[in-house]
Amino acid sequence: MYIRQQTLFSFKKNLKFQKETQLASIFSHLDLSKITKALGKSRYDRGPKGYYCADLLYTLTAMQIEKIPKVNALVRRLKENPVFRYNCGFDVLGCVPSESTFSRFMNKLSNSVQRCCMTVKASLLLKF
Repeated sequence: MYIRQQTLFSFKKNLKFQKETQLASIFSHLDLSKITKALGKSRYDRGPKGYYCADLLYTLTAMQIEKIPKVNALVRRLKENPVFRYNCGFDVLGCVPSESTFSRFMNKLSNSVQRCCMTVKASLLLKF
């Protein structure tokens, strides 16, 4: 019978000993509060709670920074790299969003941007 040895340091403490990654440096300067507020919360009280908008936005930003070409490659990277997953805001040992989750979120983001543009357009038309 084998006894499993406990780790000396937690994952977060191990990250503190390492050099800060490029993503962590960029994300520390980003403020996504206005965007997440504009996206709003889900109107449904039942069902799974899903993921935080900020985490999904960080992940899509990381996709552009790391030059990951497709969403399926992004999901694979999230599953395989715990440091990348942690930097994007997800739990190290938890589940990661699926491709369909990112697709729905991008549609929601696109609709939100369109609504903002329509609001700005309407306000400009009222002024002139």
